[in-house]
Formats: sequence, C-alpha cells, structure tokens
Amino acid sequence: MKTKPWLLLGGIALLLCMKGASAANDQAQLSAQEQRVIDYLVKDWGEDSSVSSVDIAMNAVKVAPSDETRFRIGNYIKSHPELHEVIRRWGWVTLVLTPDEKLIARALINPQRDSKPAPSLSELATAVGIKEPDVKRGLAMLERYEILSKDSRAGGAGYAVIPRYVKWQPRLDFVFHKMSLDGGRQFNVN
Repeated sequence: MKTKPWLLLGGIALLLCMKGASAANDQAQLSAQEQRVIDYLVKDWGEDSSVSSVDIAMNAVKVAPSDETRFRIGNYIKSHPELHEVIRRWGWVTLVLTPDEKLIARALINPQRDSKPAPSLSELATAVGIKEPDVKRGLAMLERYEILSKDSRAGGAGYAVIPRYVKWQPRLDFVFHKMSLDGGRQFNVN
C-alpha cells in the first residue's frame, strides 16, 4: 500500500508539535527565579574556564539559598544536558552539588571503592569541616540525587554509594576549585 505524502508530513508535524509542547512544559516547571539561575549559568559557563555551580549562581542572582530550589534546578540541568557543553563535558553532578556535598560524596566513595569501613557521621563532619546536622543535610541531598542510598549494612553513616559512582573514573564530578575575582564574581573551575 502506498502511503500518502500529506499523511506522513502531518504525522511528522504532530510529533514535532508534541516535542515542542513537552519542552515548553519543562520550561514552565521552573519558577521565574529558578529560570534566572539557569540563564545566569548558561551565560557564565565557559567564561574564564567557568564551571559554576548552582549554589554560586543562586548567590549571584540573589536567590535565597534553599535545598529544594537547588534540587529543582539541579534536576532541570540533569534532564537538559543540551543546555550547554559544560554539562556534557563535566557532568551534571559537578554543577548541582555544593562543595560540602562533593566532599561528603568523596569521603564515602573512597573507602567504599577501597573496601574500607564507611565513615561515621562524626568522621564525615570532621573530614569535611562541618557540623553533623550539615552532614545529614548533605547526605539527604546526595540520596535525592541518587548518588547514595540508605543502607543499614553499609555501616558508618548508614549510606552506600550507588555502584556507578564507586568505580567512577576519573570522578571529575567531585573535583572543583572556587575562584573569586577582585570585582566580586565567583565561579568554579575543574
């Protein structure tokens, strides 16, 4: 049976419209202030070797620090690697985790990878240089981002690293350096 060209074109047009509506719906899920953070990041990434993170961008555009807002923005970035080459090159984790969360993750990944005992909450707090409630907050965010999972068999703080992150080579997503320029601009570089 011969397919009519107008039917084929109509089907393709319908698919393109649905894809466009889906992208617009994703965009609509961000609040205006969350979109300002995304806009700042997209403009900033790649400038001066910048790999700026969400927390720095939130501060730059004066969005109140909030784990929930950062999580929503982070999930958006994770779902939209087409936003910028920096996401594809360095990974979404580099961009969405705070420095403390990166250090907590590293402090859990290294012993698990090396078959050593997992650190306790107090050991994590000491290693990262923060208080235990801040470690708990960081662990909760790492679990929300599916980097860690609660596991009573893990010992220590009670979290296991998701296998993808244990064997991560070269684990660049947890490497960062914060830069501050005289004019006040802050950004991360890897």
